[in-house]
Amino acid sequence: MATLNSTLENAFTPEDYGKLIDTVVDETSVAFQAATVVNTTKHQVRFPVLVSDPETGWYAENTEIALVDPETNEVVVVPSKVAGLTQVSNEAVDDTDPAVAEIIGKALARDISKKVDAAFFGNTVTNGPSGLLSLSGVEVVDTGAGWTTLDYVHDAKTQAMANGADLTHIVLAPDVALALAKAKTGTGSNQSLLETVDDGIRLAGLVALVSGAVSAGNAWALDASQVMTVRRLGTTVVQSKDAAFSSDATQIRAVSRVGFGFANPAGVVRLYDAA
Repeated sequence: MATLNSTLENAFTPEDYGKLIDTVVDETSVAFQAATVVNTTKHQVRFPVLVSDPETGWYAENTEIALVDPETNEVVVVPSKVAGLTQVSNEAVDDTDPAVAEIIGKALARDISKKVDAAFFGNTVTNGPSGLLSLSGVEVVDTGAGWTTLDYVHDAKTQAMANGADLTHIVLAPDVALALAKAKTGTGSNQSLLETVDDGIRLAGLVALVSGAVSAGNAWALDASQVMTVRRLGTTVVQSKDAAFSSDATQIRAVSRVGFGFANPAGVVRLYDAA
């Protein structure tokens, strides 16, 4: 399969794709929206973690103050490669209309975003980074059979606070967002509990995001300052006519290297029917 000039209005120079893809990935990937984004040129990034503060105390005047060390740790993130490859005819490449950059750039970016989010909310990924389901020690709020109240979100905030996290975001599965959008103020009432439940609104003070990468019935509450999405060298796009020489075509390759770091798993809260 190849993108042909006959299917496009015109084409655009491939050198312009890279920045476009980075922009779209940032806008569409929840892993970039609900975390602290760190761009790097290094093979790995080490994040220092202060596990506990040095303890203070009350002392009488002119008495020795005890030396107390803080407890420290680190989180090491090694970005993994997610990539896509497509082919266009040289007739399409030789034209100069922004339409092809938008079509090909956004198509590659959408799938990169999907792969990144699937890894972020998933378990371990072959050749990729481990996600939220791989963490041990996360807090759980049992939502029972259905979402009809925001009490679960308040419970999540309380549990996270007890573990040194100040929640900033909650990411809902689409069915959870729909259930909350349909929830009523009381039995027999037709008045909605919430006007709408979609990206950008706040639930109990947390920024709400909706992602199809979250398992049905689930939601994740996160402190963005304790969750890192690391991207190495941005998203790059290169072109080559060598591999498709016999087809008189150009192959375009998009590559992004992304990894995740979770500094405080106990400050992450999973909300779902735990029964």
